[in-house]
Amino acid sequence: MGGRAKQRKPKRHKAILVSHTHWDRAWYCTFQEFRVRLVRLIDRLIDLLERDRRFAVFMLDGQLSVLEDYLEVRSDRRKKIRKLVRSSRLTIGPWYVLPDEFLVSPEALIRNLMLGHRMGRELGGAMKVGYVPDGFGHIAQLPQIFRGFGIGSTFFWRGVGEEADALGTDFRWLGMDGSSVTGVFMPWGYHNVSNIGYPIRWGDTSQMEFDWDLAIEQLRSAVDSLKPMSRLGVFLLMNGIDHAEAEPRIPELLSRANARFPDVRIAQGTLLDYLKEIRGAEGSLPEFQGEFRWGRYSEILQGVYSTRIHLKQENHRVENL
Repeated sequence: MGGRAKQRKPKRHKAILVSHTHWDRAWYCTFQEFRVRLVRLIDRLIDLLERDRRFAVFMLDGQLSVLEDYLEVRSDRRKKIRKLVRSSRLTIGPWYVLPDEFLVSPEALIRNLMLGHRMGRELGGAMKVGYVPDGFGHIAQLPQIFRGFGIGSTFFWRGVGEEADALGTDFRWLGMDGSSVTGVFMPWGYHNVSNIGYPIRWGDTSQMEFDWDLAIEQLRSAVDSLKPMSRLGVFLLMNGIDHAEAEPRIPELLSRANARFPDVRIAQGTLLDYLKEIRGAEGSLPEFQGEFRWGRYSEILQGVYSTRIHLKQENHRVENL
C-alpha cells in the first residue's frame, strides 16, 4: 500500500511592524497645545525604551522638527535621545519637516533635507529612508533628490492611481534623469494597524480597554489586505497615527500573533528592515517614471493650493530672497 502523501506546509511570509507617531505641529490644536502632548509622548517613549529591551525601536515621523520642539522644553534629555538614536532604538530624520512637495520651491526641498541631515548628525544620525507618508501627491523629481542625499528608497501613501494594478506595493521609481529608488507604496496608509487593540482607528483610547483578541484580528486583517498587492510576500504594518503614543504591548502582541499565524511571521522593526527583506528582488520589480497626483486609494486634498494665499505669496518671496 502506498503511503499517505505529506501535506506541504504553507509558505511563511514576513511582515515588519513599524511603531511610530505622525506629528502635525499645529492642526486642530495650537502649536503649544500639541507641544504639551509631544513632550508627554517622548518622555514616556524614552522611559519605555529604557525599561523594555523587547520593544525594539520607534520612529519619530521622519522629521527633526519634532525633536527640536521637544528639546526646547527638555534640553536635559539630549544625551538620552542621542544614546537611543546611536543604539538604533530611535529613528529620526531625514527631513527637518515633512514637506508638501508641490507647495514649496525645489530649493526648499533641498534645504529641508540638508537641515534635517545636519540636525540628525548632531543627535546620532538621520534615517537614510525617503519617508513622505502624508504628502498630498509626489513630484517626479523626488527620486533624483533623494539619490542626491544617498537615499535609495521612498515610502509613501497618497497620490497613486490606476498604476497600482501594475506596480503593487514595491517597485522601482525612476527620476527624470534616470536615477531610481525603491518605491514602497502604503495603500492603506501610514496607519494600517493604528490604535491596535481598540475599536477606533484614530482618537483617544485612554478610557478604553485593550482587547488582545481584537488586536490579533486587526493584524490578521492588515496582512490579508496587503497580500493581493505584494508580489514579494513581505508586508509593512504601520503601528501609529497622528499624535499617537507608543503601544507598549507590541512585543507581547507579536509573540501571541506569531504563535497563531501559520503563514506569516511578524517582527517589530524599521523601514530599513523592510528594505532588507526585499533586497535582491529590486531587479524584478516593475518600473514607474513620473509624478503621483491621483486619488484612487486616498484623497490628495488639492484644496491646499488655494488656501492662505497671502502666506503662500510671502513664502514665495522669502524663498526667492
